This record gives sequence, C-alpha cells and structure tokens, in this order.
Amino acid sequence: VTGDIIIEASPGRALPPLEIRGAGGWVSGYVVPVMSGRLTGRLMVNGSPVVLDEGVGYHDHNWGFWKDVSWRWGQVHHGNLSFVYGRIHPPADAADAERIPGFLAAIGPDGPVGYATTVSIEESNDPATGHPRIIKVTGRSSSLDIAMELTVDEAIVTRRGGGLFGGEQDFLQLRARYRVRGRAGERSVDFTASGAAETFRGQ
Repeated sequence: VTGDIIIEASPGRALPPLEIRGAGGWVSGYVVPVMSGRLTGRLMVNGSPVVLDEGVGYHDHNWGFWKDVSWRWGQVHHGNLSFVYGRIHPPADAADAERIPGFLAAIGPDGPVGYATTVSIEESNDPATGHPRIIKVTGRSSSLDIAMELTVDEAIVTRRGGGLFGGEQDFLQLRARYRVRGRAGERSVDFTASGAAETFRGQ
C-alpha cells in the first residue's frame, strides 16, 4: 500500500491534553488534536487505486510510559458531534487502576459540549472467540448523560506485545456500530453510526 491520507483539522474540535501521573515519575498523556476533520487522499492497494474523498477522519496522540499499560477506548461521530471514551489501566507499581477514572467527552463544532468522569465500560464476549461482541458505555455528569451500545463487526488482533501494549495481553482494534442515546450539553442525542474501539484480552 502506498499513497497519501490528508486530515484537515477543524478549530475547536479537539480534546485538550491530559496526563495521568503515578509512582516513580510514571506518566501517560493523551490528546485528540482532530476529533472530526475532513479526510481526503489516494491509496494504491496492490496496484488498484482507492480514492478517499469527503470522508471524516480522527487523529490522536499519546506520550509517556506505555509499557504494561492497557486501556479501553472508542470514538464515534455523527453530524457535528463527536464522542470519545476511555479508561487507562496502568502497571500495578505505578498506580492503582481502581482510582483512575474513565472519561467520556462530547465535542461539537465550537469545542467541548459535555464531559464525564463517572463512566462505566462493560464488555461482553463472544463465546466462540473470546473477543468482545457487545460493549456498553455510560457517562453521567451535569453536562453529559450518554449511553452507548457498541456491536462489534470486526476485530484485528495483535498478539501479546512482549512488554508493550498491555504486556502479556492481546491488543484488539475493533470496528463497531454505535447506538448512542442521551444528552450532551443542552442537546438530545439519538443516532446509530460506525465507529472504532480498542481493548485488550489476557491469555
């Protein structure tokens, strides 16, 4: 595969940087500079062109220490609203995972619309594969009251990372159909859309 992918950032449609700090100078940081940007480009796949035109793209970035760290994360957009959720599970010698909150944020065309740290992420496995089949996410605060149900359509599995990306766990990148309902700021939300998610599974 060769080619170019171009994502145009929209001012305000970003999640500001955040950091989690732990013992011994441990730190992990995360930012979303492009929650929902115009996506264009052209790829050559085995000699056949794939044109990306008027799509929507997402771009995030993380830094710090990620060895033996796992997480649950997902993002979806619909209309002029974008949603991102997540929770980090640090190494036991860096921080107590039970004390680290999750997050769920809604971003509109002018910036953040609502944000919650009282977040539940529940994953139900497919008995045949052991991979998540349904993921339920809820987030509640004064500015946000959202329930998401993700139906997983496809999983790409990176086998245990040798000390990186969760250590002795498999890293799963998921394509999912999101059913999103609730309230973001003063807006009622009720839609179905395709999105992405990530999680881990032990062996």
